[in-house]
Amino acid sequence: MKQIGRVLCWIVLFVCVLASSVFPIQAEQEVEPFPDLSKASAVYLYHLESAQCMGKKNETQSLPAGTSVRVLAGLIFCERLSAQLQDTVQITDGMIEGSRGYYGYGMETGEIYTVEQLLYLSVCAGYNDAFYALAYLIGGSDVSVFVELMNQRAAQCGAKETHVTDPTGILDSSITTAADLFAIARVAIENSLYMEISSAALYYLPDAVKPIYNRNALISKAQDNGNYYNGKCRGLSAGYTERGGWSVLTLSENGNDHYVCIVLGGAETENGDTVEKHGYVLANRMIRWGYDNYRYIEVLTPETVICTMPVTVSDLADELEIRPQTSLSFYLPADAEVGVDVRFNVRLTCETLEAPVEEGTHVGYVAVIYRGEILGTAPIYTAEAVQRSGFVSGLTRIKSLTEKRAVCAGLIFFA
Repeated sequence: MKQIGRVLCWIVLFVCVLASSVFPIQAEQEVEPFPDLSKASAVYLYHLESAQCMGKKNETQSLPAGTSVRVLAGLIFCERLSAQLQDTVQITDGMIEGSRGYYGYGMETGEIYTVEQLLYLSVCAGYNDAFYALAYLIGGSDVSVFVELMNQRAAQCGAKETHVTDPTGILDSSITTAADLFAIARVAIENSLYMEISSAALYYLPDAVKPIYNRNALISKAQDNGNYYNGKCRGLSAGYTERGGWSVLTLSENGNDHYVCIVLGGAETENGDTVEKHGYVLANRMIRWGYDNYRYIEVLTPETVICTMPVTVSDLADELEIRPQTSLSFYLPADAEVGVDVRFNVRLTCETLEAPVEEGTHVGYVAVIYRGEILGTAPIYTAEAVQRSGFVSGLTRIKSLTEKRAVCAGLIFFA
């Protein structure tokens, strides 16, 4: 008997090992904590397709705007000059006066550029003199007029707490909020010319020995150390000022998923011989966190049985399955489970069905709920048809007659 027991134990062990190899146990993916936000004054991470804010900090607090105002300036440039890209502009003293002493391309009075070249020098490469030249051009030889246009356009975008004092942020006196910048970024993203120029990795000017590079390090490998470069990012703007710190606005694209990421007041710290630019680092971490920890989960399909409903006057079925006719998917944490984290709330138009019932009869709605929030709703229908029973129908009519007071009184009188 002992020998037989050992043999059985070995057989059971072999079957378990075989089963584990054929049907591997899949551990649930755990959602990682949101990245540490202590090195930034404000952040905003938004997933466009699901219309969800995935993470935020001080998003409505008024803060120094820094270089983030360049998104607004670049948007106006592209809106007003899209039909004049090949027009030539001769640089004057007034055009570049406000940018002298700041980071620029080194424009000189008398040089001639096309509008397109100035757009790439400003929106793509971030040169202050190019920004001022275009602001001067649109403002009718008055940069302050263009600045007022920026404030008007900000209000039109829904950025009510934004006040701009110069085209590039170099005066470091403009203010905004992360929520305002998100409103501006959404409008800028819809402008194809702006996105094309702000997303270009480099641009060649005629007769130039070297190309100009996009200063938005998230889309340039020039400073890549694993923290800055992100091949999924397109546009919008990034830069540093003393009061504003590192300001980063970018659109990340991964297939059909898009994140808008905003960082205001990113710190700059020394780490040995290198300087950590936490605006870039944090933006990168937040974007990666979004893609790594969220996914589309199909919570409803036409095969999902929402509930059953009783059927009367039929000898073929006592109840019918109720299902949706469409699928519903939602962008949720990767560890979300249908039935545990995702629940259904059913609203029926009636308590029972009376045969005959056709397949696809509308009987109510189901709401999909995640952590107390309704994600969406769908109509629900009968999954099959059921015929009326003549015998049961007759019995039902007799029963209904006997329940009427006049009939009961007549029967009692007859008896």
